[in-house]
Amino acid sequence: MLNERRRQLRRNGFKTGSIFVGDTPDAVDCLVWNLSEFGALLEVETATELPSRFRLVSPSLFVDRNCQTIWRDGRKIGVAFVF
Repeated sequence: MLNERRRQLRRNGFKTGSIFVGDTPDAVDCLVWNLSEFGALLEVETATELPSRFRLVSPSLFVDRNCQTIWRDGRKIGVAFVF
C-alpha cells in the first residue's frame, strides 16, 4: 500500500489548464489530474522543458496560481502552489 505523505488530500480535477512562463502570452496546455490547497498534479502533452516556477491557469477549476515544480516524471509534474 502506498504511504500518503501529502499535507492535505487532493480532489480530482481531470480538467484542462494552461501553463504560463514569465510575461509571455504563449501557454503550454496541460491536464490537471488533481489538486489541493497546496499543490497539484499536472500532465503536459510532451516532455516540454519548463522552468521550476510558472503560473497555472484553469478557469474550469477556478485556479490561477503561481507554482513551483517539486518533482517531474516524464510528462507528469508535481507542483506546490507558491503563496
